[in-house]
Amino acid sequence: MEEDILLNPPDEKTVLNRAISIAVLFLRAQAEAIYSSSKDEEILKIEKNFFDEVNEWIEDEGIKSILSEREKLLFGKELGKWEEIEVFLSLSYLEDLGILLWALSFIDKLPPYEEGFKLVDVIGLIPVLKSIKEFEKMAKLRNYKELMREREIAELWYFRWKLGRMMKENYKLEDGKSYEEAIKILAKKALDLGAIKEILENDFSVKGKPFSLLEGEEYVYISNIIIERYLTLNWLCGYYKSWDERKEF
Repeated sequence: MEEDILLNPPDEKTVLNRAISIAVLFLRAQAEAIYSSSKDEEILKIEKNFFDEVNEWIEDEGIKSILSEREKLLFGKELGKWEEIEVFLSLSYLEDLGILLWALSFIDKLPPYEEGFKLVDVIGLIPVLKSIKEFEKMAKLRNYKELMREREIAELWYFRWKLGRMMKENYKLEDGKSYEEAIKILAKKALDLGAIKEILENDFSVKGKPFSLLEGEEYVYISNIIIERYLTLNWLCGYYKSWDERKEF
């Protein structure tokens, strides 16, 4: 991470608003997924009726005003009209929401990187169709030191993922440097910080095997967890001016 970045972490109210925004966006993404995969008219009717209620709730609670510009564009689309890539993003919304709910103390601890958040972890905590004021009363933003520690862990996982990408793209390291040695050093740091439980073949251990052996859907799934945790924890620690500016460094 670049040292000259001026950190400006969001306050509790801003994090609350972000969690609410991501919650409604996640539900909308789930509805879009149903529209794109189901032809059952009865199911689509039930989903539309539910989202008519959600839209009324959004208006009543003034939620549109806290959405980012990009999110306003998504919500402005007719139900069932999202692009395929926009629907696919629902996977990242689940991880983002889990991190935000953890940061607000609704969730006790983060699940392992090899597992990520599941729907059951967050569905009962989503404040949709409920009083936002009650949700706010129950929230307590974790202290900055705790958030920063998890960001440091996320950064180590992100660096491991990034090294793998660089290897696949045949990116050459500085003279005298090797990917094997870089991964070995990174794995040692991760173990010392508690980011991983053990080292396997001088690499991060993931589901009983070294990270380097991940492939297919398993690799894509864990990559999503790594990237979204890194970006969301960076935002929580003040590395971006806005949510829409989240990006890799």
